Amino acid sequence: MKWVRDNGGHPTEEVGPLVDGISASGGTPLVVGEVSGGRARVLGVIHLKDVVKQGMRERFDEMRRMGIRTVMITGDNPLTAKAIADEAGVDDFLAEATPEDKLALIKKEQEGGRLVAMTGDGTNDAPALAQADVGVAMNTGTSAAKEAGNMVDLDSNPTKLIEIVEIGKQLLITRGALTTFSIANDIAKYFAIIPAMFAAVYPGLDTLNIMRLHSPQS
Repeated sequence: MKWVRDNGGHPTEEVGPLVDGISASGGTPLVVGEVSGGRARVLGVIHLKDVVKQGMRERFDEMRRMGIRTVMITGDNPLTAKAIADEAGVDDFLAEATPEDKLALIKKEQEGGRLVAMTGDGTNDAPALAQADVGVAMNTGTSAAKEAGNMVDLDSNPTKLIEIVEIGKQLLITRGALTTFSIANDIAKYFAIIPAMFAAVYPGLDTLNIMRLHSPQS
């Protein structure tokens, strides 16, 4: 609208409602104009629509049950962002976000003691991907995003975080089992093997020889 006015034109009254209607429905309005005879005029409004993948709402519901809060960060206007956020089922959204805004949001969440994972595919996502505790770049994204992230999702699915969390939990369980085994091994060493070895020198240790181990007799 500003471009039309700056070039001597006057937008028609129909443009505003068209733009607002497209935004409210979750689309991105693209106003097309031209300069003719030294004056700008609007030719029409193109409706650009991001298609939400099937099953995304259910995946976000699963994240919510796992205790993960989802925030959609977009450069779209607030009306479009709200419509898409409602359709996808995310918990919150940040509209008209610049790279600085994305980075600031990540830092704010981290300062609150939260563990933050970020998914993105654009060059403007790179600073936030690098700042996040876990940065997941989409395989279809730019080289800058892939270099900034900790890992690359070959399926380019933002909800892959569910699998990442599940694998992380399995790794924690495995690490706990290994730690338990290591402690049990130390207990066996100090309370079974050592008492048997030195019981002859220190008879009092024989009470700790619960496995009744002994040195072979000649």
